[in-house]
Amino acid sequence: SFVNILKKLLIMTAGLGISGLIGAVSCVLLLYVLIDAAIAGADEVVWLYLCAAVGVIVGGICFRFILWAGKSNNVLQ
Repeated sequence: SFVNILKKLLIMTAGLGISGLIGAVSCVLLLYVLIDAAIAGADEVVWLYLCAAVGVIVGGICFRFILWAGKSNNVLQ
């Protein structure tokens, strides 16, 4: 029905927002940790790619968790 489709759409939108935020925060935190390595002479481009990859992976895991948690469970209803 329309309500179920709307519910799934809203859960996916909330999941994208929350997981995107968590992924971005983890990316920034990793960037701060790896700045010391860049100062020590490591290649900055590699570290930026690593930060982006970690942010995407963490965000994807959070998104899957939110979608899993948003599924309706008939046992609880």
